[in-house]
Amino acid sequence: MATDNETATPMNIKPVGWTHPDATALREAQQQEIDGLRPIGPGVAASAANVPIFLIAYEGDEPVGCGGLRPLCDQGLPGQAEIKRMYVVPSRRRSGKDGAPTVVGHSILQALEQSAKDNGWMTLKVETSRAMTQARRFYEKHSYVPCAIFGRYEGSDHSVCYEKHLA
Repeated sequence: MATDNETATPMNIKPVGWTHPDATALREAQQQEIDGLRPIGPGVAASAANVPIFLIAYEGDEPVGCGGLRPLCDQGLPGQAEIKRMYVVPSRRRSGKDGAPTVVGHSILQALEQSAKDNGWMTLKVETSRAMTQARRFYEKHSYVPCAIFGRYEGSDHSVCYEKHLA
């Protein structure tokens, strides 16, 4: 269980279904935030059918972030998964000293990486927009390295892709 030193509110990461009301609310908040930052990409639309793992970070009863995993075997990438809908509510994004990642984002990403390993997905990939510099820095700080644009993102001028090989 992670804690936020600022509030000392316990944080729990819980697996939920894609259609869980908190999952839906967080994804809608994310979509509202990124509308206008980037064009709708060519990627595979995330859904209950293709994102079997979806996690929500709760501080007490409040959902404060989320993220999911979509296996990439349908794109000829067995043993790999894509991070989908990684999001932290704006009030819980804070940079620590020297731009350290947030406790919430860090905790969700750690839980996603563990879930990937538990499912035999030893490489995680993520696509984000060139315009989303905060997201790009977040992944880079967590040892994700730039990689070739993959799958249906190929040919996208606004996409940047990262990957991490899990030990």
